[in-house]
Amino acid sequence: MDFTGKVAVVTGASSGIGLAAAKMLSKHGAYVISLARDEGNLRKSIDSIEADVRKNITGIATDVRDEASVKQAIEQTVSMYGQIDILINAAGVSMPGKQLLQEIELKQWQRIMETNLTGTFLMSREALLRMNERNSGYIINILSTAAFQAGGGDSIYSASKYGARALTESMISASRRSGVRVSSISPGAVDTNIWSHKLEPVSQESRDTMLKPGDIADIILFLLTRPRAVHIDNITVTSWDR
Repeated sequence: MDFTGKVAVVTGASSGIGLAAAKMLSKHGAYVISLARDEGNLRKSIDSIEADVRKNITGIATDVRDEASVKQAIEQTVSMYGQIDILINAAGVSMPGKQLLQEIELKQWQRIMETNLTGTFLMSREALLRMNERNSGYIINILSTAAFQAGGGDSIYSASKYGARALTESMISASRRSGVRVSSISPGAVDTNIWSHKLEPVSQESRDTMLKPGDIADIILFLLTRPRAVHIDNITVTSWDR
């Protein structure tokens, strides 16, 4: 598939699924706007990409939780390229470990909900405004199996992903028979640096059995290359080895 001339915005693009998606899209010819909060990490990630791939990637330090920051990133994208064809909402954070509801502080709730849910809302809203002008575009939200089954001790994360799922389903319903498509991908455990921030270390043996960021990038490519008449609401994917 050739995405030459297409403009893709990817959040959470300094690592994990976001970085894998940005690389995949650039390899297929898209102009990619990579967004992440930490400018240093974002720049380091882009610099680590092969020269022939990173030439199509522009990094913009963006906090998806902040309305002004999101608007500025979208406006800068449109100023550079005149359009937005693809949005991949891959930014996300998780809990440091299993916690009972009564153990959770408000700041933990706010951090996860604002990134996983508010960030998806803000990015989608601003992108939709531009996509609807051209009656064309594709938004893919990275959810989780936690959006369908809440586990004990995962209350905030599950609530954020259930909320993002509801938001996605509403967007799909509102976009039916328009030129803008909306889908989600709901992976099980993916081997990203999110596991490095857990209070209890996750063994390398366990991480080896997880999905890889490239697996999710491959599914993103599959969705983007379906004919316009084909719509897939959600793809749930888990590791066969876990």
